[in-house]
Amino acid sequence: MKVKNGILGLLMVSVMVAAGPLKAMANDGGPPPARVVTAPVIERNVAESTQVVGTLFFDRVSNPSTEVNGIVRSVHVKEGELVKKGAVMYRLNTDFIDNEIQSVQANMAQVKVRLVKAEKDLGRYETLFQQEAASEKEYDDIALSREDLIKQTAILSTQLDLARLKKQKSVIRAPFDGVVLEKTSETGDWVSPGSKLCSLGSINDLFVKVGVSEDILSFAKKGEAVAVSIASLEKEVTGTIAGVIPVADPQTKSVFVKVRLPAMENPVLNMSATVAMPVGEKKDMLLVPRDALVSHNGQYMVYTVDGGKAAPMPVTIISYVGQHVAIESNGFKADMPLVVDGNDRLRPGQAVTIIN
Repeated sequence: MKVKNGILGLLMVSVMVAAGPLKAMANDGGPPPARVVTAPVIERNVAESTQVVGTLFFDRVSNPSTEVNGIVRSVHVKEGELVKKGAVMYRLNTDFIDNEIQSVQANMAQVKVRLVKAEKDLGRYETLFQQEAASEKEYDDIALSREDLIKQTAILSTQLDLARLKKQKSVIRAPFDGVVLEKTSETGDWVSPGSKLCSLGSINDLFVKVGVSEDILSFAKKGEAVAVSIASLEKEVTGTIAGVIPVADPQTKSVFVKVRLPAMENPVLNMSATVAMPVGEKKDMLLVPRDALVSHNGQYMVYTVDGGKAAPMPVTIISYVGQHVAIESNGFKADMPLVVDGNDRLRPGQAVTIIN
């Protein structure tokens, strides 16, 4: 009986422990508090903007070539690959150049041997000439022979430098940090000076070209930061207005604005990018973090915390500012806490615990 009573007691304790959380949930009328992270609404002086689709392009494109003739021995790049300045892109076959270098070096060795002999002969004849044991003509012939050998050495040295330079030029390197846009030569191709080996776009000169109407062109001020979204790369970056292309579209009268982008790993020429172009003067507006936005039935909303519970609020986006969006101030105020992490699983009125 004591054993049974003991077992019965343990079972009752287990049931009570298991029932504790259920009782707590029942008393609260819902699930336990959600753990969330919040960030405040901020106020900044920004301009209203509109979303304009443009295209990526490289403002600096090079078509590397070769300065010497030869057959491509090896290719070290692929289309779409990033290369660093100075990286080897192509190597040409140098069998003939190597042979030329060896031939010049052999000739130089022979000339140097003859030059050593001439130096010794000149020394002996100089002594004999001073002692009047040798004629002036014999002495001059030895001296001229020595001068000729010195000149031959200089000529061969120049030829050797030229051959070595041709071998150095048989390695084609990247002129700057860039991405290979096109490869037009392959192993086994015969190339000559001026031949296009590939096309390279500078990743430090990456821009978006966007067409804007003439009436908002005055708001596209050089040096202004704008938000750029590249959907295909799932990237959100901050660009800088770099200027205006001084040619308007004759049909639409649109003017193209250049927006400089930061260097990125896998840009694609002519890829679409959406730019938040300013359409008015700057003014004080409320900004909320993009991470706070939740899309519901095509409408954006955010969650604030009111009385320890999640309170949804609809938002109307006016413009995009980096990692924030400017909104209409209906019901919002600066420093209001908004849920930026955990908001995707919240429900209106759900209890929350802020873990900032």
